[in-house]
Amino acid sequence: MKGLQFYSCTLVFLSGLLMHPAPVLAEEPVTTAVAATTDVEATMKQMGLNFKQAMQATDVPGMQTKVQALIELTASVQAYQFTPEKQQVFQQGLDKVAAQLVLVQGALAEQNLDKAKQLLGEVDALKKQYHKERSPSFWQLIFGG
Repeated sequence: MKGLQFYSCTLVFLSGLLMHPAPVLAEEPVTTAVAATTDVEATMKQMGLNFKQAMQATDVPGMQTKVQALIELTASVQAYQFTPEKQQVFQQGLDKVAAQLVLVQGALAEQNLDKAKQLLGEVDALKKQYHKERSPSFWQLIFGG
């Protein structure tokens, strides 16, 4: 778990660097503490709202704000402890989302709104893929698994 928290904090830190590409000189390592969400469902709904607003953004700064919120919300869900049988698959999906959001920020740093929206669209595909894992299918309820 510590490795995943470090990875989440590193992504949040790196994403901040992408949003502010000026040279950063630090004498000591910078770490960002992200608290685990206590309500995954509410956090996911907030992520959905920020995603929609980011896709509707008409300028780079507006989209950057919403993408930064998505990164922070993703990190808070990454810190959450899911049930043992779902932990690995959900963390894998969240790691992919976090990595994709860093790519979105890179496009925004280049002032390329269209590319950023295209890259953000891939987050929606990941959401759909991993939300299938959330609920058991009809056949899983009957036969287990």
